[in-house]
Amino acid sequence: MQTQFIWIFLFISSILSISGCNPGKTISSPQSLSETSPKNTALEESQLPATYFYLESRIHTQNNEIAQAVISLKKAIKKDPDSVFLKRELIRLYLKEKHNDQALILAQNLVDQNPENIDNLLILARLIPPPDQKKQLPGILKKILTLDPKNKETYLRLGNIYMENQNSQKALNLFSKMTKELPDYYVAYFYLGEANLLTNNLGAAKKAFLKTIELEPKLVESRFELIEIYKKLKKKNWKKQVLKSYKKILEIEPENNRAALEMALFQYKNNAKTKALVLFTELGNKGKEDSQLLMAAVDTYIAEKRYQDAIIVFSQLLKAEPDNSNLNFFAGMAYEATGNIKTAIEHYLKVTPEHPQYKETLLSIAFLYRDIGQPRQAIKILEQHHKNDPKDVDIISFLASFYEDQTQYNKAITILNDGLKTAPDNLTLLFRLGTIQDKAGLKDQSIQTMKTLLQTDPDNANALNYLGYTYAEMGINLDQALELISRAMKQKPNDGYITDSLGWVYYQKQNYTKAIHYLELAAQLSDFETIIADHLADAYLKSGQLVKALITYKKAVGNAKKEDKNLTIKLKEKILNLEKKLNEK
Repeated sequence: MQTQFIWIFLFISSILSISGCNPGKTISSPQSLSETSPKNTALEESQLPATYFYLESRIHTQNNEIAQAVISLKKAIKKDPDSVFLKRELIRLYLKEKHNDQALILAQNLVDQNPENIDNLLILARLIPPPDQKKQLPGILKKILTLDPKNKETYLRLGNIYMENQNSQKALNLFSKMTKELPDYYVAYFYLGEANLLTNNLGAAKKAFLKTIELEPKLVESRFELIEIYKKLKKKNWKKQVLKSYKKILEIEPENNRAALEMALFQYKNNAKTKALVLFTELGNKGKEDSQLLMAAVDTYIAEKRYQDAIIVFSQLLKAEPDNSNLNFFAGMAYEATGNIKTAIEHYLKVTPEHPQYKETLLSIAFLYRDIGQPRQAIKILEQHHKNDPKDVDIISFLASFYEDQTQYNKAITILNDGLKTAPDNLTLLFRLGTIQDKAGLKDQSIQTMKTLLQTDPDNANALNYLGYTYAEMGINLDQALELISRAMKQKPNDGYITDSLGWVYYQKQNYTKAIHYLELAAQLSDFETIIADHLADAYLKSGQLVKALITYKKAVGNAKKEDKNLTIKLKEKILNLEKKLNEK
């Protein structure tokens, strides 16, 4: 095996041989040697050793000339093809240049060259890309452990794969082996506990976590795991064990907000409300100055979807600071998640304009009012914000949408036109304006608005489709409609509604074979959405496939929404007429 000392020694020897041992002749860098004619360069390179090119590569690397460094290192490897050191250096350069594929190939080459070399296997294990890890990585990691049964990193990587893939028994066996090989390594016992939790063996998990604490008394994560085990087992004095564990965590880490919150909540839920309220008051006062407390509450209860617990915690914290926007915002989230919409709105309304999520909160309030059947209140909230900030494009768009839902088309059109005076090229406002103009019966204006949008964004799939479908519905400009929708299809080839539009153009052009082809595809993409199924049934009817038409009309009715009353009536009329026709036949 070559050491760095030998490399340097060989390099000095090669320089002396080239210079003829003339002390008066200086060589500034390996790079200067290559600055000769092509013919002489080829001759000199054939005489230079691998060490020369390796050091040349180092100089290029120091100058951040990575591409040149790679070339030099490849020359060194060509001189010394069995050098593991040089190949590892080249892998490092490949990774620096983000040429991961080339690094992987070279790492595999090293393993093929010496399959029992642990360092080579570790390098390969780190380079396996995510898509191939599930198949290739476990085998490599197991081989490393066969060669080195005490390799900590490899146990953890392999165990993580087992646990992610829910291979709980394999994880259990692996970490059991790890504790035997590394009996004083607390991490081994921690993961053994986690593996036992996966198999629901709470007793064994408890034993493993206690061992972890024995080896590393200041590790709080094991104590949190033990608390959850005590809660599930509910053995004698389990409540005392839980409280004792929380207190121990706070003794180790006095600023552990999670433990403080959980201890207060535990007492609140276990008939010790007086003690709990004292703790919550202390925490609420602490939270006025400590933003970390709030984030701990969010991470512990909101992020973990413990919404009922979140309601208790945030409601108690709010007693110390009832107008705190952050606390009200997250309390609103918790109440909304549990379906208590009115209380959620009450908390959201206390969020002030300075809050970073203020606009999102307003929109949440509006949608919640709509969901409980109070659309006027929703509109009132958005109108107030629009009055305060008339240039807020998002609010303009949503307010127009709420007007649209209430068939207040003139209001919607007015507010959108006002918004476009401020932001004339806003695609969202233009598209919404065009669709509402269409609903209001202003076809010509709708068409012109979509054309204006397409002047700004010629590849806008939604506008291309809308304009093309409008022409198809009107039975005009069908060739242009076909061209528009085909362009939209290029943008969104798997969109059921755009595919439906293409089929409908062919229907209007009386090419029922092509119409059926695209409409069948659209129906599959949309799971037979009502209007698309209706179009397909119409095409079947025109092509004489009456039974298919009847079946598809019935699918359309079955998928119709309650609010589509007029469409449902029309579909039922089509079904009755078709059934009569079939009976006559």
